[in-house]
Amino acid sequence: MKERETRVITEMAIFIAIALVLDILAGIIGNFLPLFKYGGSISPAMLPIFLLAYRHGLKKGLISGFLFGVLQALFAEAFGYGVVGLIMEEGWYKFILMFLLDYIVPFTALGFAAVFKNALHEKKPFVLGIALGSFLRYLSHGFSGVLVWSYYAEQLGLNPWFYSFVLYNLPYMAASFVLCVIVGLLLHKRNIFLTGISDEN
Repeated sequence: MKERETRVITEMAIFIAIALVLDILAGIIGNFLPLFKYGGSISPAMLPIFLLAYRHGLKKGLISGFLFGVLQALFAEAFGYGVVGLIMEEGWYKFILMFLLDYIVPFTALGFAAVFKNALHEKKPFVLGIALGSFLRYLSHGFSGVLVWSYYAEQLGLNPWFYSFVLYNLPYMAASFVLCVIVGLLLHKRNIFLTGISDEN
């Protein structure tokens, strides 16, 4: 039992690291080749978290997403002087909302993909889990745009709800969802995700 737990923890660490690297690379590429006018980049970084959820269940999936969110916040310099200074002008509550809605809630929510059983064996639950996790993340970022970052919409003379949910977050989230599904199904077809878990699931 102890050996199995150690292996699972090791796998979580590796997959989370892969997700972080993929996201950093996507951000770098996005800076040089911006695809969306209002921001955001296409990234397959959610896929490793979905896989952890499918392989090890809801609890491990949520924990993995939470840890990924914390690392995202650190690497994105969410606690940097510029970000804190900008948000703190309107009060502490906005900084807390930003941390929760941009990092903790959306990436933790990816773990809910695990509610779809047998995803490693069947394509339909595999895709539905990715869809659910992506949609929950999209909602969290959308509400953050309205509650925390409405300043940018106002600068453009746009409705914050329309700017956040349609112009900013929808394009890159939809593209990232599609990318995760395509890459995921290509690997799913080869049963790669079943490696090493025949005795667990």
